[in-house]
Amino acid sequence: MKQPTFPNAAAEETKPEQNQTAPKQKSKKFPTATELISHYQKQGGLEPAEASVKVIEDLQNALVRVASSSKNASSKSKLLADARKIDAISGRLAVVDAKLETKPGYVETFALGLASGAALNGISAVWPHVTRGIGQVWSAVKSGTDPSAAS
Repeated sequence: MKQPTFPNAAAEETKPEQNQTAPKQKSKKFPTATELISHYQKQGGLEPAEASVKVIEDLQNALVRVASSSKNASSKSKLLADARKIDAISGRLAVVDAKLETKPGYVETFALGLASGAALNGISAVWPHVTRGIGQVWSAVKSGTDPSAAS
């Protein structure tokens, strides 16, 4: 194995390569999940499962920071508006559910139908007497207020 003559010779050899690629790379490329896991394995001496958990924790923390940043205030208000809509829909569903639970069953509906039928039969039997009474009252008022009948 060949050793460099100067201690910083290895670092100096990589500097020109980095300087050549730096102008070409204008946007920062995000590391893949595999790269992050291997980074934690090498850096912290973690097992693959532990490194995976660490990567997941870091990604969750980054997501929380992005979601809670002041730059995303409009998305916060959108989330709150969506939450309010969901709450309103949930409330309406609860009202509909309560109304459906108070609806009568088949036996109650049949009993209500029988009662309403009997009431209609009773009304149809009484209706001619009611109309005759209204007609008599009308004719009495009409004859009492008619000026030609008084003279």
